[in-house]
Amino acid sequence: MTVAVPAYRVPQYRRYVAGEAVSVLGDQIWYVALSWAAVQLASPGVAGVVLAVSAVPRLLLMVLGGPLADRFDARRLMVGSDALRAVIMLVAAGIALAATEIWLLVVVALIFGAVDAVFMPAAGSLRPRLLETEQLSDGAALRELGVRAALMLGAPLGGVLVTVGGLALACAVNAVTFVVSLLAIRTLTPRPIERVEQREPYGVALRAGLRYLLSHKLLLPLMLVTLLFNIGFVGPMNIGLALLSEERGWGAQGIGFLLAGFGVGAAIGSIVMLRVRIRSHIGIGIAVCACGEAVGIAGATLAPNLGLAVASTALVGLLGGPLGILCGSLSQANTDDAFRGRTSSVQALLTLGVTPLVMAAVGWLAGEFGTTPVMLASAAVEATAAVPCLLLARLRTASITQGADRG
Repeated sequence: MTVAVPAYRVPQYRRYVAGEAVSVLGDQIWYVALSWAAVQLASPGVAGVVLAVSAVPRLLLMVLGGPLADRFDARRLMVGSDALRAVIMLVAAGIALAATEIWLLVVVALIFGAVDAVFMPAAGSLRPRLLETEQLSDGAALRELGVRAALMLGAPLGGVLVTVGGLALACAVNAVTFVVSLLAIRTLTPRPIERVEQREPYGVALRAGLRYLLSHKLLLPLMLVTLLFNIGFVGPMNIGLALLSEERGWGAQGIGFLLAGFGVGAAIGSIVMLRVRIRSHIGIGIAVCACGEAVGIAGATLAPNLGLAVASTALVGLLGGPLGILCGSLSQANTDDAFRGRTSSVQALLTLGVTPLVMAAVGWLAGEFGTTPVMLASAAVEATAAVPCLLLARLRTASITQGADRG
């Protein structure tokens, strides 16, 4: 039996990860530049509204982009999305050099969000067609490292660009990132899939995708795990740590240490997953990671000093990376080619879609009931994500190397 080489040794997959990471980097630069420009033109409150409005089409169209990724060439959709976003950024740079007005920013943000929504379902559909099934786990780990690096670098780079050259420079550099991503993705040659000549109407295709997910013995509990995981994770790590640091007197430096601990843990977890291939009992592994993350969130909440809190956030990062990698690779290995785009779009909605809602809810609940109870409740939700894993563990075929039964 031939053992597949690690995913990081596959040249075209490295190009894919580089292209997607650079595209995510461009997204981060844009959102920082957009918020900076909105603050300059109006106020922080207006900036928040502009950012929220810009996210609406992205979230609404993300699920709608799934059937497109299944119907058309996913690689071309990604290339087209990058090309259009590059043009939009060049137009935004030109607007910034002229008389910038808040309504123009909103229009550009809405168009950008709509185009951006096509990229992720297409990327999720393309990714598993670049690798063998046995490579999906370490492939997901490599992608996690690339995307996480882009997220960490994007915001500081966006801040430097708007400080040096304002919105115009940030948008111009952003356009370059999308061109780089485009050039990388154009070189890919994914495994071909069979396409039905008689294309069903768009609405029928969308409903068929939802029925497929709801009737799937493995993907349905896996989607529930993803939703619970993000509900329990997003609020504490984005809002909760800042509130805790303020209440405990750790200040802005404390927030930095807490996030650094998480980042180091996440990097170590992803690197380990590059070398380790889990072939069985994946449901149990996901459950352990979810429970461990719950312990980490509770530990950071109840820690008597900053050192123990940082150790707790490092635990969250250490287990969060493998949890996301296992869920993603398990989903890819057990999704039919015909439904990859629609499955990916729903997964993106359950991760990115819940983020603004959960953050808003955690902020409000912390103000009403206190930070500690809300953080502990989030940890409980995180632990609850282990319950659907029992369904995964009961499926004998719930593995990355062998697809699960469907129906």
